[in-house]
Amino acid sequence: MFSSFYTAASGMEAQLKKVEILSQNLANANTISYKQQRIDFQELLYQKVDNMDVGSGVKIGNVERVFKTGAMERTNSPLDVAIQGRGFYKVQTPEGKIVYTRDGRFAVENGELIIKDIGKMGIKVPQDLSGVTIEEDGTVVGFKGKDKVEIGKIKIYDFVNPNALKGIGKNAFEWTEEAGKPIEIEPGKGDNPKLAAGFIEKSNVNVITQMMEIVSSQRNYELVSKSVESADQMSRMANQMKKQ
Repeated sequence: MFSSFYTAASGMEAQLKKVEILSQNLANANTISYKQQRIDFQELLYQKVDNMDVGSGVKIGNVERVFKTGAMERTNSPLDVAIQGRGFYKVQTPEGKIVYTRDGRFAVENGELIIKDIGKMGIKVPQDLSGVTIEEDGTVVGFKGKDKVEIGKIKIYDFVNPNALKGIGKNAFEWTEEAGKPIEIEPGKGDNPKLAAGFIEKSNVNVITQMMEIVSSQRNYELVSKSVESADQMSRMANQMKKQ
């Protein structure tokens, strides 16, 4: 009898976790370059009861990010640069950590090229230059009067298993061994991804789909909770019969 409670409880816990993940996706639907998360469930071992296979419930499996490219939105800002395809920018945070992000909102601050709210790109920008832009192959250029001056080159990095990157907030990720070694990519070379200046990458969250999944999960939670009520009623009936 108690096994039915445990089975139902595992299902309720799983649906609550799914709603939590879906709610995070919805909350970040307007966050630049945010990648939605999804959760997988795994069935627990079956047990033989009267020659029948009876399930023991489910457990939460992996929570993965969907690294599908989001829609491009034109901003016309020369320092808004989206990655067209796979890859991440490599950034050094103010604490000195190396992180990776797809957020391409660049700026020039204190003579250095940075990604807003994340960190430095390791490219110095001379103060006598103006009109700093980033070309599709990652070349950073500025103008000294009418003369075009090359400042540096941005490269992007990819991973064999990007889902293993550790999210640390602000759309930044830390490297892990499970992700594999960073693969350096030169933008625009051959079939490599290009950089699109004047664009930002929107989140890849489909609001309607996420809302529909939340409704479905809430209904599943209600169904499972009713099975708990039924199991409780059966338990009470069994106890009453024993007393008689």
